Amino acid sequence: MEVSRVLGITMEEVSDWRQPVPSGRWAAQFFFALAQRYDLIDIVQPTPIRRDRYLNQALAFRPNRSRWKAQANFNQFVLKKRTQAVQEGLERNLGSYDLIMQMQTLCDPGFDRSGTNYAIYTDNTMALTRQYYPSWAPLSSEGAAQWMRFEAEVCQSAAAVFTFSEFARRSMIEDYGCSPERVVAVGAGLNQFVREPGDKEDKAPRALFVGIDFERKGGDVLLDAWRIVREHVPDAELIVAGPTQTPRKDYLCGVKWMGPLDRGALAELYRSALVFVLPSLFEPWGLVFLEAMGHGLPCIGTSCCAMPEIIEDGVTGLLVPPGEAEPLALALIELLTEPDRAAAMGRAAHANVLRDNRWSNVVDRVAAHLSAG
Repeated sequence: MEVSRVLGITMEEVSDWRQPVPSGRWAAQFFFALAQRYDLIDIVQPTPIRRDRYLNQALAFRPNRSRWKAQANFNQFVLKKRTQAVQEGLERNLGSYDLIMQMQTLCDPGFDRSGTNYAIYTDNTMALTRQYYPSWAPLSSEGAAQWMRFEAEVCQSAAAVFTFSEFARRSMIEDYGCSPERVVAVGAGLNQFVREPGDKEDKAPRALFVGIDFERKGGDVLLDAWRIVREHVPDAELIVAGPTQTPRKDYLCGVKWMGPLDRGALAELYRSALVFVLPSLFEPWGLVFLEAMGHGLPCIGTSCCAMPEIIEDGVTGLLVPPGEAEPLALALIELLTEPDRAAAMGRAAHANVLRDNRWSNVVDRVAAHLSAG
């Protein structure tokens, strides 16, 4: 496929994508890298007007807050409004692009899919969510099936589907019937890093957790494991960044709750830690692992989902079974009490991500597939 002009579509805030170091989330970083190779003519953000957003919230109302949020994100009304907003963006740019590059599958890139060249770039599918962690999108069986039918239609009609992981690629093929030759795992980039990780050997036995969705990311399991860690490493410290509230009332020695932090504050925590730990129960990818590695930290994750694609067990970190406190505690004790080994793993992790996991690397892989198509 010959591509020189690209139109982007994303639900995320990407207003600063033109900056050399976008401060936004991963979509802004991806689009900045994409613009270094292609003529990125515009980015459409299919946000329904305020009246429709309020109406959607009312129509989606459920007494349970998580169900309400899920219903508000995944329903036919909001899909129609997002798609209308996309259509308006396409009409504004009619004839000026060769390819639409859409982030995720939360909207339809156009009513006439047969006449539109578009690609999808995504980290997850509803099928994986339903299989591994259904409480993340607590829809009714019919609601989930309806959304999966929509995902299948959009992805099967795409010129290419790019996934972060092989984990998601398999789902696109097995759960949605996409042609294997059109689905390519291209990875993802790290949003922040340091060029030199610094000296970690003399660091205090400090572990760092970063994640807002504390339960899904294994926070409760980590707290159970931390009791064991403290029995063996009395001066060990766990820093928890992300959650807006302390998830547990009971007191745990050596745990410090930081709440939500900006990138500058997070960078300081990465520099001060010896080990990064995120024992997620469900993790379609895990950009934060790349960021931790980009600061020279070995990572402890779980052996499920896409995490084994990021962490090379015994080389750049350690993998443990999901949901089990004792193996997690043993992994933490191992690295917190062997700072030389932790530092060596951190250096290997840093070298790997700077070589293979910059956003420019991702765009290179996307471009290689598009030019070969």
